[in-house]
Amino acid sequence: MLYFVLSVVGLGILALGGSVVLFSLFRFERFVGVRYLQRTRTSGSVRAGLWGSLALTAAAVITFAATHGRQRELETAAVVLILVGALAAILFILLRIFSVFTTVSSMGVVLGVMSLVVVLAVTSGFEREFREKVLAVNAHLIVTAYGLEHDMAEAEREADQMMAKLRTLPGLVRMAKFSFSAAEVMIGRVGANLKGIDLADGAPELERSRIAGAVDDLGRPATCPGVDGPVGRIFLGAELARKTRAKVGECLSVLVPFAQGAQVGDAPVARPFKVVGIFQMGFQEYDARLAFINLEDARRLANARQSVFGVELRLRDPMMAMSMVDEVERRLGPEPRIIDWKTLNHNLFMALTMQKLIIAIVLGFIIVVAAVNIVSSLMLIVLAKVREIAILSSMGARASSVRRIFLVAGSFVGFAGTGLGILLGLAVCGLARLYGYPLDPKVYLIARLPVEVSVRELLFVAASTQLICFLATLYPAVRASRLQVLEGLRYT
Repeated sequence: MLYFVLSVVGLGILALGGSVVLFSLFRFERFVGVRYLQRTRTSGSVRAGLWGSLALTAAAVITFAATHGRQRELETAAVVLILVGALAAILFILLRIFSVFTTVSSMGVVLGVMSLVVVLAVTSGFEREFREKVLAVNAHLIVTAYGLEHDMAEAEREADQMMAKLRTLPGLVRMAKFSFSAAEVMIGRVGANLKGIDLADGAPELERSRIAGAVDDLGRPATCPGVDGPVGRIFLGAELARKTRAKVGECLSVLVPFAQGAQVGDAPVARPFKVVGIFQMGFQEYDARLAFINLEDARRLANARQSVFGVELRLRDPMMAMSMVDEVERRLGPEPRIIDWKTLNHNLFMALTMQKLIIAIVLGFIIVVAAVNIVSSLMLIVLAKVREIAILSSMGARASSVRRIFLVAGSFVGFAGTGLGILLGLAVCGLARLYGYPLDPKVYLIARLPVEVSVRELLFVAASTQLICFLATLYPAVRASRLQVLEGLRYT
């Protein structure tokens, strides 16, 4: 698939370069080709429609700015009117320049390119949001030396040895020990997972998502009414706190089923914990099912609950993690299990990639349909300009020159449609980001529609669209160049 994408981009760049050469070197062909596309005269209704659509767009923009964040209903109506006004303005601009048939072809390209830009930006936004949320909990590289059935003290000694070997790893920013409950524990009456963290580096990821309490309180002594023994300290996700009805400063019990050495029918082991803080990462899966404790409390729980224990590594760039796996394995040997953040969430990111690819292919057919319209539009021009083509040929114009005339004409339609489509797509993306379209976190895992525009994706859309439009002009151009002079002069 990567080779296919690279091939499309390469051919698109060649088509783009060829179109630029046609426009820059062949001035006569450019003049005639663009002249064939132009409207003979502009009617008053087109001018009135253009000014009316521009006025509607301006009024909608002013309304959106005045009601943004204040009146949601008026803000939504303003967004709809901005989109309608912008589409109408582009339509009337094309009608002022091109004939009706050429305008229809160009609008097909505009809509196809706009749809691709918006969809790719939204899917890239989802990918970015999921990546940020995943990396807020999981490190770039995770190294575990022991499975679920090993003693935690032994695992911790092994972790110290691994950290000593990895301190000089290129690009390493931070390294810390961690523990993670292998299966759900019961916090109150809600199932969740516990992650033990090392407070030596201040836990900056948890600090960034904290909405109540203090991260330092995870390391301070805590007490609960009626409890004489040690009391654990816990940071709850916002949704998990809501489900358990727990607030900062309150105590709750953590039940650990399937304790080591427990027999069938034994009651679960319960440990008292004090809620010292609440975090919100904006990712429903984490906010509803995750809680943080410090490693000291994790060690106490390890006597009752087996956990995954290992070392987390955070690098200068998350993308370095995939290339660092071999280096970490070389330093530690084959025994430890090494996994990067993308492999750990392979199904999630693979689903996003496949979704983006399939949607891009489906929406790409809009551009293909627009290219068919370009073919029909140019063929109508060929039939309408038979006499002019014959006169040009009789005056000495070669077949190659006639071909270039229609190649320039088709490329110009592609340029206009691609440029306006990208501008409109960027406008929609910016509007969506400002508007903040709400999503159901229980379904989409995040609260608002994410949008991220990628320059590489814009170049891919522009190159592939220009390639399709360039290929669509080949048949009409060849057909025009094969017209016989005498056949054309019959219509004079």
